[in-house]
Amino acid sequence: MDAAVERLKTGFEKFKTEVYDKKPDFFEPLKAGQAPKQVEVIVVIGHSRCGGIKALLSLKDGADDSFHFVEDWVRIGFPAKKKVQTECASMPFDDQCTVLEKEAVNVSLQNLLTYPFVKEGVSNGTLKLVGGHYDFVSGKFETWEQ
Repeated sequence: MDAAVERLKTGFEKFKTEVYDKKPDFFEPLKAGQAPKQVEVIVVIGHSRCGGIKALLSLKDGADDSFHFVEDWVRIGFPAKKKVQTECASMPFDDQCTVLEKEAVNVSLQNLLTYPFVKEGVSNGTLKLVGGHYDFVSGKFETWEQ
């Protein structure tokens, strides 16, 4: 842990000397305040070989799990799991995992719509929700709009 904190501190020091100190005209106005541009796109990205997704698909309904924290962490994906188990029952486990990686992204996108400001932004066209999936094996990156 100490090494990670030290690396973080070193990184900030390097940023200060190599970027911040060399661009005072850029950073000086930021000291008075910032006005970032409104968020226009939210991208939720899943990835291949996801341990959380594999754990979710491996959980037996009602059975004790020795990794209770994983179940709590991936509980949000249960609706996606049920969909994949129903629609992809004949597929091999690894292929079901790939489908679930993408379906879990869709669940997260739907959950974003429960925030009133997100729902409003999507409704009036000022905000777009995009799903993504990165396949580490093939290097393929796929996106879709929600």
